[in-house]
Amino acid sequence: MRSYHKLGWWIHYLHWLTLLSLLLMNTFEVARAAPATSFIPPDTITVRMFHLSNPHGTNLHVLCAPRDTSYGCSAFADIFYPYPTNPATIPIETDYLLDVVSVESMVSAMHATAMQAQAIAARTYAYWHIQRGSIINNSNEFQVFVPYAFERLNPAGRPDNVAEPCASANLHPYQRKVCAAVAPRWYVTTAATDLPIHAEFFADIPVRTLSGAPSYLQAVDDPISSHPDVTLNGHGRGMSQRGSGRWARGNRSFHLERDLGAWSVTWTRVEQLIVHYYTGVQLRDAAAGNAPLLPAARWNPLQIDWGTSDQRPPILWRGQRYPISVEVQNTGLEPWICSTPNVSYTLRYRWQKPGYGLLTGSGSATLCGTPPGDPSPLVGLVIENIPHWGAGAYTLWFDVHVVSVYGDYWLSELGWPAYGVSVCIDGPCKTQLPLVLRTES
Repeated sequence: MRSYHKLGWWIHYLHWLTLLSLLLMNTFEVARAAPATSFIPPDTITVRMFHLSNPHGTNLHVLCAPRDTSYGCSAFADIFYPYPTNPATIPIETDYLLDVVSVESMVSAMHATAMQAQAIAARTYAYWHIQRGSIINNSNEFQVFVPYAFERLNPAGRPDNVAEPCASANLHPYQRKVCAAVAPRWYVTTAATDLPIHAEFFADIPVRTLSGAPSYLQAVDDPISSHPDVTLNGHGRGMSQRGSGRWARGNRSFHLERDLGAWSVTWTRVEQLIVHYYTGVQLRDAAAGNAPLLPAARWNPLQIDWGTSDQRPPILWRGQRYPISVEVQNTGLEPWICSTPNVSYTLRYRWQKPGYGLLTGSGSATLCGTPPGDPSPLVGLVIENIPHWGAGAYTLWFDVHVVSVYGDYWLSELGWPAYGVSVCIDGPCKTQLPLVLRTES
């Protein structure tokens, strides 16, 4: 028995030593790709201010002037244009982004996670144009910026802290929602540098986005945007604003007060939204020296077909087999290239129940040859051999499992979340399981 325990301890030790080496290699690869900070995130942006059409932000080519209350110069008909000059130089975090996100997002209707994705895209888009030296204006030729749009979200009065609006004590819930979205100073870069990408975004598109010139604006499947009501609204490149809202809700409607039918997948983290719509990118923190936030190896489930009409998993019975289909997107930086028998990428699952550990299931589906971004294969997977842990609520954790020359590991062990689905085993659960599915690092 002692020799058995020693062997088990050494296997456990070597496994975690391998994982540590993989984590260090992942960190080294990111650091080697960007050996030094080459981009200094700006604190201000200079904008030419024009009269705009309402509500679409079309440039009317009339410059804002002192005491101007035209839309575009002010969001209020009785409050003057606030800047002493035109073009105006404006703080990005405490002024520009608060108003841009307030205009570009349907604040009352949009999920908070999707709004954070919008703030990240808006910041990145502004950084890209500043870095290029663009002559920026406040119209939809760039992104719509209207002074006091943030203040207009609160009909009861203006924020009591003018210098730091988000530190005000009298904010409306919609304003707090915008502040939470803008608070992390995250932006999107290429994988190899800390330079911002041209983070284009648009309102909506059915089923699939469109390609742009840079490789990070690759067309990708967006199956959640498949309701007949979805129509093209915008250029279709990069991030779909309403698509983001659908993924964050797990519903075919982006609107918080509408239900067009549950989707089989819900993304609870903003990182999942960003790497879905932008291919082969990194997310960085401008407040922490442009530190990278994401591992190089990543994935997203796009849909899970349980063979049910309501997108929920059925009750699973011990001794039965349940074939399902999962659409898998490689959202990482490298293709999943396999070589038998040394390297493989498979979609697998692990069982979990309160009071028990993780137990790897027997089903698997190969993901060999899947490139970053697109196409996203639809693979078959069989759920079977349910553990003998009794009836009740279990969690199925879906994850990409890798066998390599360095050993075998799960992508969740390198820092990307596994995808969790709550299921009832051997009869109905005592309480209704939430439709919102979960992720876990």
